[in-house]
Amino acid sequence: MININSILCATDLSEGSNKALYLAAFIAQRYKTKLIVAHVIDLPAVTPYGETMVDPQELQARVEQSAKTQVGDILRDIQGLDWELKVSIGYPAKEIQELLKSTDAGLLVAATHIRSGIERLLLGSVTRKLIFTLKVPFLVVPGNLPLERTAIHRTESILISTDFSFDAEKALDWGMDFARTFEAKRVILATVIESTQLDQILTVDPQKEEGLANKLVAQLTEKLKSKIPADLKDRTEVSVLAGHPHDELNKFAILNRMDLIVMGVHGRGFIENLMVGSTTDRLIRLGQFPVLAVRSAACKSPREYSDDKK
Repeated sequence: MININSILCATDLSEGSNKALYLAAFIAQRYKTKLIVAHVIDLPAVTPYGETMVDPQELQARVEQSAKTQVGDILRDIQGLDWELKVSIGYPAKEIQELLKSTDAGLLVAATHIRSGIERLLLGSVTRKLIFTLKVPFLVVPGNLPLERTAIHRTESILISTDFSFDAEKALDWGMDFARTFEAKRVILATVIESTQLDQILTVDPQKEEGLANKLVAQLTEKLKSKIPADLKDRTEVSVLAGHPHDELNKFAILNRMDLIVMGVHGRGFIENLMVGSTTDRLIRLGQFPVLAVRSAACKSPREYSDDKK
């Protein structure tokens, strides 16, 4: 188990957002670390508080008292949990980044509110902005999930996606550490043969296609098996999928009743991510599973956390 200094959970105190709070609390309890609950008052959206002109300090003090009572009610049954509330005013993505730095939190947990159409394409959500800038793993919880689906203390199955790139290595480490920490009964390590790879195979002589496809699947299967840690071999399976990664992973997770998906964030430049979205972004937008997104170029692996403690 890695040593996480603290876990930061961002919530707007809505019913959907607070589902992430339950999840973050159970993670903090299992990792035996402090939970920091962040509530950011977004001034351009002050209307939920029923006011258009308000003194920021007065508003912050009033909201802080109300938020502390609400969070306390949610967390009161979680034994031995050390938690602290931080209320701030500003732009949510920026404030969360600042809190991550000042608290040295090693994991961010938050719910996502799925937007639609052109608004999502041009503006994005706070979740989307954070995914491509964070230096810590980000556990994204769909706000519309049933509460029982967000209880990670009962997590029994974890799907870890890898494409064998550098970006995927740290996600693999984090997924396996979660499997150990929560004593998952079933871990599936999967990779997806993308459409472009399939197109290359299908341009070959039809008589050779089946043999090439089978050879590729066999090679990838062995490669997946080589990534399984010795202590998790008895509960880890491997699977090779084919198609569009976000669709295939989502369908596979549904059919196999997975509780959590773990994957790296990488691959595309800023403009392409803005207009199209990464595999991780698209999977999160489907909103059917909690997704642990690891921005591998910046995040530490569990092994690096352990090295820091030596």
